[in-house]
Amino acid sequence: MKTIYTILTMLSVMFLSINCDNDNSSEEEIASTDARGVITLSGEDTAEIGTQLEVGDINYGRKDLTGLDETIIIVPKGAKISEDAPDLPLNDPDYVESIISFEDIENTFVIVLGQELISMVIVVNGIERRYICDSLFETSIACGSIILDAEAKKSVLSNVTVKNVETGTILTMNGTVNW
Repeated sequence: MKTIYTILTMLSVMFLSINCDNDNSSEEEIASTDARGVITLSGEDTAEIGTQLEVGDINYGRKDLTGLDETIIIVPKGAKISEDAPDLPLNDPDYVESIISFEDIENTFVIVLGQELISMVIVVNGIERRYICDSLFETSIACGSIILDAEAKKSVLSNVTVKNVETGTILTMNGTVNW
């Protein structure tokens, strides 16, 4: 339950901090299809969390979940993001379970990625670690090179740095994901 609460908190923080985005883009939403890719990790925390995140499902344009039109939500193999808008309020403890079904809640991850920001939680053996970078609002460490190409249905991370919100340790992320 604590893991779900943390994921809910991360989505809530993303939604609230990003909600000041202009609403000048279309309401069109691109649902997940053939998500694939691997994100490699390097840095001090990899001893506990591993060096790879294998993509299972991706949703693009879920302003109802992230607060921005141009973001993707990435979850691991075995997890599925609902294409329906959440029917529970954001502060409901069952909110995350209503939109993401996890195969293994004790070993999972959720990444919310935009052109200039990342909010991520990685859970290994029930222990959660939260990371963030923010080149848009400058509330955290600058991200580095994130390419989010909705037309090509592709995102490329090249030496992207995220900071552990509790310890301050840095992870570097590299990889390409497609949906």
